Amino acid sequence: MINHFSVLGIKPNANEDDVKKAYKRLSNRFHPDKLLGASDDEKKHAEAQLQRVRNAYEVLSDPKLKREFVKNFSNVIVTDPAAAMRELWDQFYSIS
Repeated sequence: MINHFSVLGIKPNANEDDVKKAYKRLSNRFHPDKLLGASDDEKKHAEAQLQRVRNAYEVLSDPKLKREFVKNFSNVIVTDPAAAMRELWDQFYSIS
């Protein structure tokens, strides 16, 4: 399960303004128009990161979705830590 708070780099008790500021900062950082001198690999990585940022903002900016996410995230028990770490690694460093 993706931790939307960590995607946006905010704490779980962040308010709406913090969520919005983090979204704007990260979407600006990973936006294709800001990557003029980047390689194709860097652009693909930024595109994937931008999608993750958008998904996180979509969940955390909606009070109902945020409540459900926090409830579900609090109930997650990691049964295989190695697999969880591989999943996290693949999210950031996937080879496609």
